[in-house]
Amino acid sequence: MFKRTTAINRIKAMKARIRVIQGGTNAGKTYAIIPILIDRAIKEQRIKITVVAETLPAVKEGALDIFKTIMVETNRWIENNWNASALIYTFTNGSRMQFKSFDSDGKAKASGKRDILFLNEANHIPFIIADALMIRSSETYIDFNPDNEFWVHSEILPQHNAEFLLLTYLDNEGISKETLEDLMIKKEKAKTSNYWANWWRVYGEGQIGNLQGVVFSNWQTIDTIPSEARLLGIGLDFGYTNDPTSAIAVYKWNDKRIVKELFYRTGMVNGDIASALPKDTVIYADSAEPKSIEEIRRRGVQIYPATKGKDSINYGIDVMQQQEYLVTSDSTNLIKELRGYCWDVDRTGKTTNKPQGGNDHAIDALRYHEMESISTNKGVYNIY
Repeated sequence: MFKRTTAINRIKAMKARIRVIQGGTNAGKTYAIIPILIDRAIKEQRIKITVVAETLPAVKEGALDIFKTIMVETNRWIENNWNASALIYTFTNGSRMQFKSFDSDGKAKASGKRDILFLNEANHIPFIIADALMIRSSETYIDFNPDNEFWVHSEILPQHNAEFLLLTYLDNEGISKETLEDLMIKKEKAKTSNYWANWWRVYGEGQIGNLQGVVFSNWQTIDTIPSEARLLGIGLDFGYTNDPTSAIAVYKWNDKRIVKELFYRTGMVNGDIASALPKDTVIYADSAEPKSIEEIRRRGVQIYPATKGKDSINYGIDVMQQQEYLVTSDSTNLIKELRGYCWDVDRTGKTTNKPQGGNDHAIDALRYHEMESISTNKGVYNIY
């Protein structure tokens, strides 16, 4: 249920043309900015508001989802006012709120002028695109998690027309009890670990830091899969109640591999999984669930177990680190996992040779496929 938070009050008090909101996890940045923009759209006649994220899937699953939720919870949503194809909501007073992404500065320039711009998770938006949008906007809101410094610190904050605000979870009275409990556990870890101290600095206190020990840096995003790309197969990781079932398709294109998230959902039974998978493509799945594999195979799917030998996780990581990956921009969950998948650390903050578990469902699915399709270590891993 929508709740007015300290974050909303503090952002509403900002006056500069460019309003920079830096904050840690669960600080409620986007949940604060969106209702402020809704309020502006209702109270001001015929204004144009543009909300921009890195990719179209990112804006749909982030700011747009929050917008719809708040509009419904505050009894403001009118279905006939929503243009689902253009992602534009037109208020009864003629104000419009549109949700977009841009893959070039040319398209950003061609989008025209607007009254208010919101750059959501701006650290993932190239400066050349952001700059083209800001120069055509009367006001700009910028939010981000402070993983590291980027163009907002070097190019925007030194300007006289920019205002800075730092938010933390303490500014968000809407934070759930469970999330707060998890944060307090990490805060305790930060007292004895360099890694968690840095994590807490960034995500707890909202300060600039560096995400240490990222496992994969050999990837970048791509908007579409070229027609000449060849589908190699699919990796599958099982889940159900709390963990999602994840399927990742792998394509070969020139000397690179293109990966695309097919689904990433909880509550899928084996029949649902079989229906969502193609029948003419080889699929490698977690061998820990032989019954599920057999049930899916009996439904006509070419599915095989990915063999787990000694140190198979590290072996799979090593195999993947030797490739170059292009990740489709609509693979939002895989992208989030790749950005946050780090080597674990001991109590002293020293990096270990084991990755952190938990946020790796899509990565595991990809790893199963890559171990089986690339590996030549047939004494330990099966090759189908």
